Amino acid sequence: MSTNTSQRAKILTIGCKVNRYESASLEETLAGHGYTIVNAGEVADLVVVNTCTVTHRSDSDARAMIRRAIRENPGARIVAAGCYAKLEPETLAALGVDLVVGNAEKPRLAGMILAGESGVKVNRSADPTILEPEPVTRFGERSRAFFKVQDGCEAFCSYCIVPHARGPSRSLAPAEVEKGLARLLTGGHREVVLTGVHLGLWGRDLSPPGTFIELLRIAEKSAFNRVRVSSLEPLEVTEEFLSVMAASDKLCPHLHIPLQSGSDRILKLMGRPYTGASFLERMEMAAAKMNDICLGFDVIVGFPGETEEDFEQTVALLEKIDLCYLHVFPFSPRSGTPAYDMDGQVDQPTIKRRAATLRALSTEKKSAFYARMDGGGGLALAESQVVVDGTRYTKARLRNYVEVLVEHSDSLTGVEFPVTLLRWDGKYLTGKVGGSK
Repeated sequence: MSTNTSQRAKILTIGCKVNRYESASLEETLAGHGYTIVNAGEVADLVVVNTCTVTHRSDSDARAMIRRAIRENPGARIVAAGCYAKLEPETLAALGVDLVVGNAEKPRLAGMILAGESGVKVNRSADPTILEPEPVTRFGERSRAFFKVQDGCEAFCSYCIVPHARGPSRSLAPAEVEKGLARLLTGGHREVVLTGVHLGLWGRDLSPPGTFIELLRIAEKSAFNRVRVSSLEPLEVTEEFLSVMAASDKLCPHLHIPLQSGSDRILKLMGRPYTGASFLERMEMAAAKMNDICLGFDVIVGFPGETEEDFEQTVALLEKIDLCYLHVFPFSPRSGTPAYDMDGQVDQPTIKRRAATLRALSTEKKSAFYARMDGGGGLALAESQVVVDGTRYTKARLRNYVEVLVEHSDSLTGVEFPVTLLRWDGKYLTGKVGGSK
């Protein structure tokens, strides 16, 4: 394997936290072999596009990004990787891409680049059965780092192509989890976000099998003071898990959960294994154990067959929960999934209207959640500097994911500090340094 000491490289990423982590690992490996990593707007000799395929829009974005990379980086070597590359490698190769790899090849992609490999290198004969470590020391210039500990999904929800692109669930071995956490600490990060495609499945494929609670215990034993969970399925929000989170001074009281619908009929069509009532029960249990917990949900609107009554059931369920925010996704038919040609496709104006209704509800819920924090306090982790209405602030985040602006100070960068919350003005929550945990 040769070392390149003069080439400039940039990695362009579309999609989820897992993709972003994999891109960070590739950047670090290439830099270790002499590549200079440059920003997206700079000209490079090597451009890697890490693709997503969760919707047709993601596919379109990937193709447009590849065409732009070819146009704006004359003579550069262009590499396409990731989910879209796994499913439709020939489509991307036809655009003029020099090397196409799927997800299974990502841990070895740097070596393939250094060796000058080209063509379509996608293994379509079998999905990977183990999760190879992809080391990351520095996750950009961030106080918070993502850490991929799991990959793959076996749920096969009727709207989702991801199991076909990512393969079955694979878990990072406990010893590798420990090494990865220690490595990120050396990079100066103060918070770690445990990330996976179906994170709650961690450990089930290991020998001997592990559990998600075991993963949390490993993270708690690290020197990180803040450990966050990226996303959990509703049925994985168990009483045991909530008790562990509530008792921990390291696990952040923040849950991001894919609800998708509040209609039992639509949930069944989606292939989701819970009901609106069971979802509500678990969210009420979470709020009872942690009164400051931040709950955020994914919701899909306009799934095939969704009637006005189904949609109103979703709204009614969400109104009952003391949530903080919603991520609203208009249904996007994805070829290769059962929902693609289901009966009852909802027209775009109706989808747009329903999405607007839920986004308005999200704004209302967030405002109420933030407003009740006036006069409170907690520990905040400084993330960046921002200018609001001509005033410079340090943007920081409480353990429950609430964002707060405090009077700017360079000394706060990357530091966790006590803050007293002052005022929610409907857009920003302000605070001052000082207070108690």
